[in-house]
Order: sequence, then structure tokens, then C-alpha cells
Amino acid sequence: MPMGFRTTILALTAAMAAPAHAIELPTRQAQIELVDLLEREALYRDRVDWPEIRARMSAAQGNPEKIRDVLKEAIGRSSGGHGAWLSPKRMRAEAQRPGRANTAGAANATGTGMTATSTDTPPVDPRIGWVEIGAFSIVPGPELQQKMQQRAARWQATIGEQDNGTRCGWIVDLRGNTGGNMWPMLLGVAPLLRMTAGDDETVGAFVTADGPSAWQSTPSGLRLGAGAIVDLGKPGYQLKHPAAPVAVLTGPHTASAGEATALAFRGRPQTRSFGEPSRGVSTANVVRPLVDGSSLVLTTSVMHDRHGRGDGRNIVPDEHTRGAAATLAAAQAWLLAQPACSGG
Repeated sequence: MPMGFRTTILALTAAMAAPAHAIELPTRQAQIELVDLLEREALYRDRVDWPEIRARMSAAQGNPEKIRDVLKEAIGRSSGGHGAWLSPKRMRAEAQRPGRANTAGAANATGTGMTATSTDTPPVDPRIGWVEIGAFSIVPGPELQQKMQQRAARWQATIGEQDNGTRCGWIVDLRGNTGGNMWPMLLGVAPLLRMTAGDDETVGAFVTADGPSAWQSTPSGLRLGAGAIVDLGKPGYQLKHPAAPVAVLTGPHTASAGEATALAFRGRPQTRSFGEPSRGVSTANVVRPLVDGSSLVLTTSVMHDRHGRGDGRNIVPDEHTRGAAATLAAAQAWLLAQPACSGG
């Protein structure tokens, strides 16, 4: 992973929670390296008594279950529940798995509007477009850039296919977004997120004790500070009606990179969020390789919106609604009341 490249990855703790007969652990040398990294760089490192952790690890040698529990506690407390240890086997599986797709939103797009994914939810007014941004979990690897570009292009295409000139407002559905890699998500929704065609826009930031690193949305891609993260190689799709109102839907499954996407929309003019509070891991991770070929997903910073607001906890929507039908009804009512849809 290039220096300064940050990606949010949902905390993956299955390896630590495996049955006793199948426990995977870092080697002793990697355990020491892992704890050193946590103590030096983890966002909530001050919440952990590190001498006690090391003493318990030493005492637990020869007992895989106890070692697993100590490491899980150290990672969980110092990351706010967002970090993880990934075994080499898990790393290979994640690298080979295709990014999880935006299936429901793309499948339900029609020329007459979008029908909701739930059978008990009424259809959406045909003047409203809909894009569902789902999880996209890809670990660093040689094809990461290509996979991010492809997924972002597919999400932009979903928007473009619906943008027939009659759409007066849009819904961005993040309720099923459990996290992963945030960059293709932000680039995928750039036609709705960006307010100008040609200028770079700051849509959020990672913040540490050393200050913020801004998420910069460009006409063709995304930068973190001055460093390019992902780029389509050409200007992305532009809406026929730029700056249209956007309703963002969130819920308890909206986590990590999903929360980053929600924060990127927060503060955008003509934007309002609906649903339930997000999971509460609006913090950022880096993936650090360890000496035994495993990796530590290390939580290092807090996410902020474009106005510098964010505390690493859950994101509370502007309008609290419970249930798919109520959330959609509220979002649709707000969109249709906006001047772009009402003709006011």
C-alpha cells in the first residue's frame, strides 16, 4: 500500500473468533509487532494498558485461545471495534473475492422509475432516480486500481442510465452498505456528490492529531490530500440537472466506508438524510503487513464531513424514520417538495 493511502475496511474478526480446533494466530514475532503497532499508532491507544497486554500475552504462550482473546481485546479497544487481524489465508481469500456489487439498485432501474427492494415498500415516483451503494471489500493488491475504477464506473453508469432528463431528485441508499473500500463508492456517486463540473471539491477528511487529510473529488477521480487514489482517466458522468436535491438513506448496517459516503454528502446543499443512525465506526483504517505474511487492519483516524464535523461515532440522519416504507415515504416527500421537483 503506497504511503499515505488510506482505505476504510469493515472490521473483520472472524479469524479471531474461530473455534478452538481451528484457531489461526500470528507467529510470536508477528504478535509482538502487532502490539507495537497498536500502541504506537492506533486511534484509541490510550484506552489500553499496554504493559498489562504484553504480560498477559507472555503468560498465555502455549494457549492459543488465551492469546487470541488478548489480541482481540487489544485490537478491539484500541480501534473502537473497527480494527482486525487478517491471516494470510484470509488475505488471499479477500484478494481473490470480487468486490460486492451494487445489485438491487442497478437491477431495479427502469425507464419509469425505481421500485424499492422491499416488497412492502411502495414504488418511487418516476421523477426520482435511485442508486444503491453497497459494500465493496477489496484488500490491497495488484488489481486494486482496476477493480476500483470498474466498480465506480458501474455506479456512475447506473446513474447515467436513469438520467433521462426527467429526474428532478435522487435517492442514495446506503442502508445495506456494511463497509469496505470507500474510494470507488465516492467516485461512483460523484455525479450526485459534486456541485460543480470542473473544480475540485473537498467532500470530507481523515483527521489525526497531526491534522486533516482532505478527500478531494476531481472531475475524473479522487485524491487524498495531494495524492491520487483512483481516477477514471476521463471526466466522469455529469447530470443533466446538476445540483439536483439528494436524499441519503442510512441505517444500523451502514458502517465504515458506508459512513464515509454518508459523511461526504453531509453539508452538500440540497441534501437531507433519512432513516436510522449508522453503526458507529466512522473511523479510517490502514492495512499493515506483518512479518509472518498476515496483516493488521489498523484504525488510525476519524472521518470528518466537508465542514470539519465528525467524532468517529454513529451518524444521525437529519430525519429519523423507522422501517423501509416510512424512510422511503419521508425521503420521497421531501424530494418532491423541493423547487426542482415542485416547479417552485
